[in-house]
Amino acid sequence: MPKVRRKRLSTARNRLNRPKKLLAKATTASNQQIKAVYFDLVAQPNELIKSKSTGKFIQLSKPPRNLKVSDDWDVKTGDVLSWSEGRPTETFFVTSEGTLLKNPDTSGSGYLTIPLSITSQFSNAVDYFSSVLDSIGCNYVSSIELAPTDSFFEKNFSKELPASIQNRTDISYSFDPNDKVLYVTLASNPKQSQHFQLETTKIDDIIQWISTSNETKAKFIVKYNFEGKETCSKVPRGIIMGLPGGWQCEQQGSMLFGENKIQGEWKCEGTEKTKEKARKAIEKHYKGLDVEIK
Repeated sequence: MPKVRRKRLSTARNRLNRPKKLLAKATTASNQQIKAVYFDLVAQPNELIKSKSTGKFIQLSKPPRNLKVSDDWDVKTGDVLSWSEGRPTETFFVTSEGTLLKNPDTSGSGYLTIPLSITSQFSNAVDYFSSVLDSIGCNYVSSIELAPTDSFFEKNFSKELPASIQNRTDISYSFDPNDKVLYVTLASNPKQSQHFQLETTKIDDIIQWISTSNETKAKFIVKYNFEGKETCSKVPRGIIMGLPGGWQCEQQGSMLFGENKIQGEWKCEGTEKTKEKARKAIEKHYKGLDVEIK
């Protein structure tokens, strides 16, 4: 997946704090065996990974030069070994080939990307790496790349993606665990990307966007500035409803929402061929209220 520097959808985070360290135990509880383990080899370089043959701890103060995982190390595919201080720039994944894969960092800013080459080996990648997120801190994870067959889709959207979309090789999916957003990107054009909030998205929204992704796009900016208690009491809450299939609505900038004043703007995007239907849906949503649509 190409490097894509995405703007965070929320900003209330302190990125400079060192991640919390929940150190891996030498003996993992049985109900955690199916999850990846995070090994902080800066904090405890000689007291985390055991030898299978001797049962003693192995000294690992730095990554092996050849990035090979010894058959004697008590680790498994997907485990994360970190020699990082602060951001996980020197963090590695154990691969099924017995090697260490360095954090590919698609953010370009030193955060952890859990790549498709690793996640595709597990049916529920977000759950499998949940212990890693707990250990390193979600603020230090930029994305978890997902296979279209991952159970993430059924768990969050109640349905799987249809086989016709699962079989496509020109679409990539990545989940931002900070903002709870799924990014869907066309491999042929990384700029052709759409984000979907987990709380408000249905699987049909994703399918519709994919099916119309190559069509000409249109956009509306909807600005509103309502004043007075009586007027504000008539303003509909939440995002604009009733937009045609394939259209997305998101807040632009900050919003003021009070008893006597409501101010802000929406960005609505979708296909050119349903532009007029979208305009009518916006007008219906704010029926009887004065808004600027441009």
